[in-house]
Parts: sequence; C-alpha cells; structure tokens
Amino acid sequence: MADADIEIAEGVDGRLLDDALRLLHDALSAKFRLGFRDAGDLVRLFRDSADTASCLSATADGRLLGILTFQTADRDFYRLRWHAPFTRFSPLRALRMLANLALLDEDAAPGEFIVASVAVDPAARGLGVGTRLMRAAGERAAALGAHTMSLGVLGDNEGAFRLYERLGYRTARTGRGFLVRLATGSAEVHRMERPVPGAPSPR
Repeated sequence: MADADIEIAEGVDGRLLDDALRLLHDALSAKFRLGFRDAGDLVRLFRDSADTASCLSATADGRLLGILTFQTADRDFYRLRWHAPFTRFSPLRALRMLANLALLDEDAAPGEFIVASVAVDPAARGLGVGTRLMRAAGERAAALGAHTMSLGVLGDNEGAFRLYERLGYRTARTGRGFLVRLATGSAEVHRMERPVPGAPSPR
C-alpha cells in the first residue's frame, strides 16, 4: 500500500465506528481491562454515544487503518451518560465499567487539546499512519483554537515515547503509584506536552 493511498479525515464514518471501537480496545486493552471483557463490550457501550467528530481517522480503500481520539474542554470522543451501562449490562458489570472509565477520565483545561488515544491496525504498522494522524491532530488543534497539546504515554511504551519526542512533545510530569498502575497496568505514565504550531502562548 502506497502512502498516497492513505486518507486522513476529520471524524470517522459511522459505518466504520464499530471497527474503530474494536481497534481502540485491542490497542489499549490494558486500560480497559478492569471493566471490559473484550472489544464487543466497548462497541456495545459506545456505538450509540461516541462523538464521531472528536477523532481523526486513517483509511484506505474503505478500510480503517487507524484512529486518533481527542478531548477538549467541551468535547470528548467517549461521550457517555452515566446510566447507559445499566441499560445494557448487569449492575455489577456496569459499575466496573464506570469505575474503569472514571480512572481514565481527564478534564481538559481551556485551550488544551488532549490526544486521548491513538490506535493503528497491526497490518498497517510501518506505513506512517500514527505519525500522519499526530500531524493532523496538530492542525485540528490549531483549527479549534487550542494553544497546548498533551497526551499520556505508558512508561513501557518506548516506541510511542520516541515518536512523540520526534514530534516535539516533552515530558511535563510523570505519574506513579497504585492508581496509575490500576488504571493503566503500567508502573508509570508520562504526561507529555507541546505547543500547538502557530498558536499564541497562553497568558
């Protein structure tokens, strides 16, 4: 597959949303392990509520190759009403899901663009899909008027850490402890930040 065949788009086609949710679960299974048994659970919970405009997608010939979800002060891909899990799962499983999502929840500050998750189909790795999604995220952040981009990287994900450093991100702080391990399955999480290209510095 040639690089020119890959299309990066704002949002994700609704017909590909199930594929996007499965891809996100499989790429980030450690983060979803507390409340979700498999990708089907994530699809079942978010199929009707995910904000499909709060992401970027990479496709080729109608096939989803990768997805990047983001969060700002007023938008979030993982949009969910608290009672939704109880209408689709047993009370115990619903509580586990809500606890899992609460551990992963972040509040974006005004002017902040959080790259919440990036997932690339294993068959498409090595094609530069992740890099192209991240560069498109910079353009989207600028279009939304953000001045800072941020993301979290698990301490053992050296490949992602090096990629984000090449893209201009620098470690702002590192989280450790029981809650970090519970939420991510990793001993530490690096919070990395970079200015949005062309944006004025925050006051």
